[in-house]
Amino acid sequence: MVKLKRFGMGLRGIASWQSLTMPPSESSDPVIVALGYFGPWQWRMLLLVALVKIPAAWQMMSILFLASSPESFGGMYFCARTDKDRWTPQEWIEKWHPKSNKYLNGFDPCFVYAGYANDSAPLPYNDGLIECKNFEFLVDRTTMITEWSLVCDRNRLINVVQSLYLFGIFCGGVVTYSLLKIISPRAIIVSGAALQVAAGIALALQPIYILHCFLKFLVGLSACIMFSAGYQIVVDVTSGQPKLIAGVCYELFWSFGALSLGWMNEAAGSWSNLQLMITCPTLLFIILCWFLPDSPRWLIAHGKHKQAENLLRSAAKVNGNILPDDFAVSKPDKPATKNDAEKEPLEKMKVFCCQLIWISTIVTYYGGLLNFRNVGGTNLPGRTTIAGAAEIVGTMIGLVLVLKSRYKIGFMSFLLFIGGICCVCSWAITPNFMGSRGGWTMVGLAVVGRISIACSLAVMTNGGTADYIPIARRPFIIMLLLTGGRFFLMGAPFLNSLAFYADSITLSAYGVLILVAALSSFYLFFTSEYKHGPLTTRILPKASSSIKPKEPSDENIVGTHFNPCFVNDEGIERVI
Repeated sequence: MVKLKRFGMGLRGIASWQSLTMPPSESSDPVIVALGYFGPWQWRMLLLVALVKIPAAWQMMSILFLASSPESFGGMYFCARTDKDRWTPQEWIEKWHPKSNKYLNGFDPCFVYAGYANDSAPLPYNDGLIECKNFEFLVDRTTMITEWSLVCDRNRLINVVQSLYLFGIFCGGVVTYSLLKIISPRAIIVSGAALQVAAGIALALQPIYILHCFLKFLVGLSACIMFSAGYQIVVDVTSGQPKLIAGVCYELFWSFGALSLGWMNEAAGSWSNLQLMITCPTLLFIILCWFLPDSPRWLIAHGKHKQAENLLRSAAKVNGNILPDDFAVSKPDKPATKNDAEKEPLEKMKVFCCQLIWISTIVTYYGGLLNFRNVGGTNLPGRTTIAGAAEIVGTMIGLVLVLKSRYKIGFMSFLLFIGGICCVCSWAITPNFMGSRGGWTMVGLAVVGRISIACSLAVMTNGGTADYIPIARRPFIIMLLLTGGRFFLMGAPFLNSLAFYADSITLSAYGVLILVAALSSFYLFFTSEYKHGPLTTRILPKASSSIKPKEPSDENIVGTHFNPCFVNDEGIERVI
């Protein structure tokens, strides 16, 4: 098995590195023959492609800062004064706004006493109170909330913006799945980056809410297109266990984005400046795409053999591999065992459990990150930094389980039980005088849940799903599982808004989702891993040139490319 220490220095590390880069001489896969399992060329390309994950994380999390509440950075808002010369803000608030502990500033900014409307047109009454329609903001920075007065009953419009972004993510996965059949991953990445730059800059400059919603959808669509196509390249050029390590490293760049966004907001000064700051780096990525190679497997699958051969020869030189003069590539014949694979029955209960795990994992991983606004504790940039660090810890735990544990689903189930129980136990926190349970204790419980769900994401995207689906059906079924999870993710912003009534509601709801994933994964463990042993452990090829690769068969392909056009006959195939 590939050990992480093999990537260290010293003579032993160098020898192990050479065993990864040296191609297996008896392999029938031209990509592995040219590149080996992993090498400097793959490292360079991984670091370049993974850059798309950082702006993707920024765009996903940006709503936390683009639409941050005025109270969160020392500001306030209240019903617009009828006579600004007569009333100071403090006098106006004390005279006309009812007291309320639900709000940080100690008064209800959404209603005023009925006498406020003596010289105004009739307004709706509510037990002697009038609902405010116009507001004043005392803030030292502008946000989407101050731009369009998205407070009180209009606050739900913030959820609409984020849901449309998530709808773009939902559509992006399906679009990428379809485009990869006719367009190369590199071309898709460049197109997605150009769309993200155009839509992102327009977001910062336009003043219309409806147009903002549409542009937010385009940003989500482009982000999903970029990281999905980028993932395709990563899994196409790596093999064996290094593929698992590369996949995890790719995901870690998302966490790096989560770590940094809050502190970028501190320097931005306004929501439009922040939007430009998280969009403009994609311009640099477009320039770097000049050095980004295409997927050799995609080129081979689409008959571009000469282009693929030239790419593999140049990459082999970087990895120190010498190819013979007669080296050539061609699309391999389909495995003879495919007909048998098509007859393999689909275990519907296991697929259903996989769907529950994916829904719980996707909704909690991404929706739970947005919910860190509601868990209290330190300032918001500090909370998002803690959340990003927790993701890194959970992802590395998941990698250890995938590489070392015979029962990765079983251990994942145990961690999910711990994380889910911790989140649900937020109800047990003693509320303060304002009725809030938010604070360091809730942050700690949320961090445990975040570590467990990050571990689940790492395991499920590294063979945790594919083990239970027949090979012939994997590409389409796994796409459906991911799409189902992304569909439910669109409701996460509205779930997070329930924290207004009690800040433990949302964290407890995510805890229930984590427990659902724990129960589903325990079923998979008990019915498969515990009884029959893990499929991946039995068939995962080791990254060593001394191991003779297996011939194409149903048993040595334990996952799937997002692109169904071409499947490697060796190594781990995984899903985006």
